[in-house]
Amino acid sequence: MSKDKVAPRYAAKCGWNALLPRRTPREQAPNERRFYAIVVGAGYTGLGAARRLAELMPEKEILVLESSEIGEGSSARNSGFLSVNPVQPRANSHGSADDDAIRKVRIVVAGLDWLRTIVKENNIDCDWDEKAPRVTAAATPEGEILARRTKNSLERWTIKCAEHDAGDLEQLLGTNYYLYGYEPLTRALVQPAALIRGIADTLPANVTLLEKTPVEAVSGSGPFHVQTRRGDFSADKVFIANNAHARALGFVTNRMIGVYTYGALTPVLDDDELARFGKLPAWGVIPKSKAGTTMRKVQRRFLIRSSASYERETDPQKVRSILTQLFRNRYPKMHSYEFEHVWGGLTAITSNGENYFGELKPGLYASVGCQGAGVCRAMIHGKLLAEFACGSQSSLLADRLTLEAPNWIPPEPFRGIGALTRMSYMRWRAGRDY
Repeated sequence: MSKDKVAPRYAAKCGWNALLPRRTPREQAPNERRFYAIVVGAGYTGLGAARRLAELMPEKEILVLESSEIGEGSSARNSGFLSVNPVQPRANSHGSADDDAIRKVRIVVAGLDWLRTIVKENNIDCDWDEKAPRVTAAATPEGEILARRTKNSLERWTIKCAEHDAGDLEQLLGTNYYLYGYEPLTRALVQPAALIRGIADTLPANVTLLEKTPVEAVSGSGPFHVQTRRGDFSADKVFIANNAHARALGFVTNRMIGVYTYGALTPVLDDDELARFGKLPAWGVIPKSKAGTTMRKVQRRFLIRSSASYERETDPQKVRSILTQLFRNRYPKMHSYEFEHVWGGLTAITSNGENYFGELKPGLYASVGCQGAGVCRAMIHGKLLAEFACGSQSSLLADRLTLEAPNWIPPEPFRGIGALTRMSYMRWRAGRDY
């Protein structure tokens, strides 16, 4: 099995991680080879599962295996938005689309609450910010209509929002590019590499983290055998939380695809350049269109994130060119459009927007398919998966078990044709929001 199948091989370092002090990865393999549980993947889902398992089973030993190093994996390569918007509400056997949305909101808000608690209790320095505006903005009349509808839906689903017209947005963002925006008032902005590093470095004492250790195979059943290049480990329970890379282990292979998205950070800006992004020290913008462009003003820098590719990472120089043009489109009067860091990140997308969550076979559990919008969602899914595996009962877990599973996706070449066609269509529909 090739290394790029079991572990990400990114073309560039994560820009967020590059802003932080150097961290020494935990690469010393433990002497113990037998554990109560092994978690595959140290993203938000995996660390959420490990933390909750350790709380529920304080006398048991848990091993977390991470193919990369904390801060360089996909969990650090996002925009740092902790959003609570539900993903694609739909009617099912448990109720209406509104019922589905309200359940999803409860789940994700619980994820935000748990993250906030972890950050506070462990004094994690991740620039946690619940005051800076986080606006969903539309740059086209069609996008404005959709954004207004979404805002009304969110309020029906208990998420209060503020509205911004074009004049408000120009004052806030320093650009007249957008026509309308709404601002969910339940949200947070963070430095994502600092957050994931902080969560990893404050795991309970009965959790062992081993980085730069790709899992190559999982076999057996009670105990399971987990093969790595640092030797084999065994456990009574295994939790698959490595998102798109679960497919390389033979799990959830026909329910998700891998999509790369791209971000860039400017150098620290001088006062004149910084003033072009409005008076507030920090804000965030998410596009109404899924194929649109995300922006942040953060730490005297400007972040822009956009563009996507199917299963393969785009050349960094091409990405730099694309993101530079999108930056120019929104801020035509900047003196410089230099980027200090440009990077990509892999996420897992399902055709209906639903995560896979549950028991693959007795003792083997998985939560994968994060949709690229999942810091809060992924964290709480890890927690709930641990509770599910331990037989815990809660209204939140009951909510999660009512949600639909991901739809089946056809094999290649039909999978790739469908994905590329869909991505092209979404890019066309995005228009100026791209």
